[in-house]
Amino acid sequence: MSLISDSDAVLDSGRIYSQHLAALTLLNNKLQDPNVSNLRWLDLACGQGQIISQLLGNLSNENRQKLSYVGFDIHVGHTKVAEELASKLSLNDYSFHQGYLTKFSGIIDSPKDFDFITFTSAAHEVSPHDFYQIILDAVMRLSPDGELYIYDMESLVEPELGALPWKKEEISILFDTIFNILDPKFKVHPSTWGHTNCKGWTAVIQRRHIEPNNEKIDSMRGAVITALTAVVDKILSERLKDCDDALEAYCRFGAETANNEQDKLSCLYKFWALHRAIGAKK
Repeated sequence: MSLISDSDAVLDSGRIYSQHLAALTLLNNKLQDPNVSNLRWLDLACGQGQIISQLLGNLSNENRQKLSYVGFDIHVGHTKVAEELASKLSLNDYSFHQGYLTKFSGIIDSPKDFDFITFTSAAHEVSPHDFYQIILDAVMRLSPDGELYIYDMESLVEPELGALPWKKEEISILFDTIFNILDPKFKVHPSTWGHTNCKGWTAVIQRRHIEPNNEKIDSMRGAVITALTAVVDKILSERLKDCDDALEAYCRFGAETANNEQDKLSCLYKFWALHRAIGAKK
């Protein structure tokens, strides 16, 4: 699936979003370890650096000096803005890479794994079948004690053409499918967050709780992809039917209120996004 042009990165250094505060809390806890002298952080879909714009107020200078930060985004313009921010933070090291998220692991070819990976507010921008590939690649790029932090919205305040947000329940099904094959003892429990205008979900994956090594995970990748493809196809099919039914009702009876009119518009956005996602697989 190609880039969603409706989507845009936010940079407001005067505001910290709750999902970023949660990520920075996890990060700060790792940096508090006196045995940690260099912590490698990969920020997928880093945008213009909204999360690192909050480091001065939320991490001590001592802890920032332990950080080796790697930002990854498709937009060169975004990473240039983020790099300027990073240059003023007294980090141990920083670098930025550009490319499609599905290619990040090959583009960032450092032999070292990451102690912390963030993937925030971007899952809705990628194809559903690309999303789980990104998660698998991220898990395989974690260090033995590394953590993967994922956040996204269940719905968008402003619709984006082509965007497909996931529900927490759907995310739970995806993670159950992945880890029932990779390591049945491990289970991810996504959380739901309430915001003023929408809901979001969060998931944290800790590598130390996943028993198979990367070689074993790679050998099971085909089985995981096959199972996930069937699950995602079913979710998309069910969503499309619900959307068809809703649009048929609007076609027959119209939208009587402003709220119904907004719901109709949202349904049209979903309808296109679902057809786009289903077509992208063919």
